This record gives sequence, structure tokens and C-alpha cells, in this order.
Amino acid sequence: MDHPSADTAPGRAPVDGSTDLLAIAEALHAVAGRASETGSRPPLDELVHATLEQLAAASTVSVTVLRAGRFSTAASTDDQSRRADALQYEIGSGPCVDAILDDNVYVTEDVACDERWSLWGKRVSTELGLRSVLAYRLTLLDDSGAVAALNVYSDRLDAFDDRAVGAGLVLATHGSLLVTAQLARDKAANLLKAMESNREIGVAMGILMHRHKLDREQAFAVLRVASQDSNRKLAEVASEVADTGILEIRRWPSAAGGEPRTR
Repeated sequence: MDHPSADTAPGRAPVDGSTDLLAIAEALHAVAGRASETGSRPPLDELVHATLEQLAAASTVSVTVLRAGRFSTAASTDDQSRRADALQYEIGSGPCVDAILDDNVYVTEDVACDERWSLWGKRVSTELGLRSVLAYRLTLLDDSGAVAALNVYSDRLDAFDDRAVGAGLVLATHGSLLVTAQLARDKAANLLKAMESNREIGVAMGILMHRHKLDREQAFAVLRVASQDSNRKLAEVASEVADTGILEIRRWPSAAGGEPRTR
């Protein structure tokens, strides 16, 4: 089937022949360079905006991540792609969801008439004005158990020809590295946060053990009850105790000796 040619939008590289591959390579090189700069956009935000710039027919772009059985949009160029993604998560089917689950690349000519995702296609066409989609599963190089997809939406019918699909594959390959790096960065940040929280809890327990002659189990029980009473996270309560040496609690748990009491 012949595909209509797409005029190159301002600021975008044409998607034809070797010129587009050179432009994509230069764009991805710039993305990698900016990713390490302080104050720059997050790497996945850089990826979706680079994809939007390099694929002339694209209207909006996003990255979907499946982690612990839950789909979420990790980056998007605007709310339009976020809403298109959210409809897929709500329905439980769609090109980006199925690209992840089936480990495949999906291209649609007219989402409103695509029988694979008839409910989603009709809604996204009517509600958001999107007509074509290009979705790639991203191959992640870590052991997090997460899976991701690069989603490219267009408000044009039959927007993505073979060259666009090829160019998108290059972007998706680079995107796999960026998503892997982002997940590794998030994991490291979470581990650091957990270590800091554990340190604060340990300090707070030590203060309570010394001041109130408690053992470890009793000191932790006191912090847990204080957290429940104040409807705050245990780490937040522990940090306050570590900073001030004071714990305000309405009732003293029986695990700390005797009947519950105010202290």
C-alpha cells in the first residue's frame, strides 16, 4: 500500500534515506550528551522529544513502563500521549500495551478501524484526534523485571511508512539504553534513600533505648506506634527523634513495658 508523503515540520529532519539516519545519529548523540548535564531534562524526556523532532509525522510521543504488574507512562511530550496511554491501561489493550506483552512492533494505518484494538482505537480517535500509532517494545539490559515501550502517535491517517518504522527502530534501540540507565539510576536512588531511612531509624532507636531503657524490639515498637498515631511515615518520625531527641506520643505501647500509657 502506498503511503502519503509527509512534509517536514519546522525543526524536524526529513525521514528519507541516509540523511534521516545521520540526523537521528546526531540527535541521539546530543541526547546522550545532555543526559549527564546538571539541570537538563531527564533522559527519557530527552528521548521522547528527540523522537518527536525526528519523525516528521509524529504528533505526540511517550514511553510506557510495565513494572510489578502495573503500567505507567514514564515520559511524554504532552498530555495527549499520556491520555492515549492511560486509555490503554484502563482498557487493558492497545498497541503500546501489546508491544510490551507480545515483544513486537505495531503499526496502524487507522486506529478507528483497526480490529485489534477496536474499543481503544475508536475512543482515542474520537476523544484525542489521534489516527495512527507506531509502538516498539524496548529491550532493557538490566534485571529489574521492568519492560518498556516507545509509543509514537500521529493525528494523520496512515502516517508511518517503512522509512519511518526504520527510523523509529533506531530511536527505540537507543531508547532501550536510556530506559535501562534511568531504571538503574532510580534503583540506586531508592537504595540510597532506604539506607538513609534505616540510618535515621537506627539513630532514633538508640536514643529511645538509652533514654527509656528499652531493648531494640521495644524501641522499634514505640516508633511504629508514634508513626500510626501521627499518621506519618516511620522514617519521618525517626528523623525527628534523631534531630531533636524528643518523641511525642499519645500512648506508650505495652511492648515497651506495662500497659499502654501517655509519655
